[in-house]
This record gives sequence, structure tokens and C-alpha cells, in this order.
Amino acid sequence: MIDKATRRALARHQEAYSDEVRRLLDAGLEVMRRLGTTKSPRVADIIEGAGLSRDAFYRHFASKEDLVEAIVEAGTWRLVSYAEHRMQKATTPEGKIRAWIEAIMSQAVDPEVARSTRAVLWNGGRVPARAEPFDADGALSHLLIGPLSELPSPHPARDAAVIGHAVGSRMRTALQHGIIPDPADVEHLIAFCLSGIGLTSSTATVAGGPTNRSTDDT
Repeated sequence: MIDKATRRALARHQEAYSDEVRRLLDAGLEVMRRLGTTKSPRVADIIEGAGLSRDAFYRHFASKEDLVEAIVEAGTWRLVSYAEHRMQKATTPEGKIRAWIEAIMSQAVDPEVARSTRAVLWNGGRVPARAEPFDADGALSHLLIGPLSELPSPHPARDAAVIGHAVGSRMRTALQHGIIPDPADVEHLIAFCLSGIGLTSSTATVAGGPTNRSTDDT
């Protein structure tokens, strides 16, 4: 009887703590969006936006920088999920690569998404490097290994890393300079990446037609 009561109490606490973390992450992202690349958010602004106390903040995060890193990671995993969703609609390995590139570039193509992503990347760049930094590019480019393995690529992991770096750098450069890539820019990037593995962009099609813009926040 005591064990059951304890488990129920722990479950309630875990649910409450999960809700607190979600509220802090959402509030942190919103403050970042509002401030843009002019100044970093204060802990006071974040807890006010979350409707929580300083004790609640420091129960989950050691510092503001710790929260920023968590927001960067959360945004990366949302983008991974979005890219996977886009890739699942493609019927060929080439189409999956195209879908992946379009998903990554959507972070700079959609103005609202770009605003959030730009702010998060700017804040993330101001956080001191960790001993074991989160590899956002690696988490994203890992999705390319499967499609590349189905193509005549002797080194799919290396090709995935190169494509990931090229596309990620292009996306970040566009965000940094406030450039909105047009369809021709994205198509050129796709053709460039595919030509690097001996393919042409005309062979890579995605179910559902042309690029659809992302609705993710980073």
C-alpha cells in the first residue's frame, strides 16, 4: 500500500517537473525571439514568462547558459523529426536527400521560423563550449546515411557529414545575413550536393511536389 502511494506521488512530481521544464523552454524561446540578436535573455525574464519561481528554474537548470543549451538541443531534435517526416514521403534515395536539404533550408526560407532559429543560434553561440558539446550537425546529417547507403557511395557516413556541413553552413549564413533563399538557391544547393555523389537533381523527386515550408521553431 505504501509502495503504491509512493509511486503515485513520484508520478505526480515527475509530471509537475516535466511541465515546469516545458514552460521554461517555451518561455526562454519566446524571450529569445523577442530580443532577437540584440541582447541575451535574463533569468528574471524567463521565469516571469514561464510563471514560475527562481527555485523552479534552478531546480532544472544550473544556469541561464544551461537553459540555452537545452533550447538549442530541443530545436535540433524538432528539426530532426521534421526532416524525417519529409524524407518518409520520398520514394527514392535521391528524393530523400532532396527532402532533407529542403527541410534544413526551410529554417531560413520561412521568415517566422528564421526569426526563431536566428535568435537561438545567436544565443547558442554565446554559450561557452562544453567539454562534450552537443553535435547538432551530426544529429541531422545522420539521417542521410541510410539513403546514401542505397546509392553508389563508397563512404556514406563521410558523404553525409560533408553534405550536412555544406547545407548547415549555407542555412546559418543565410540566417546571419538576413537572406531568404529563393527556390533557385535551394535547387542549386540540391544539385551541388547530388553532383558530389555522381547524381543529378532531375532524378531526385519528393512525393507531394515542390518544397513546403517548415512550421517548426528551430
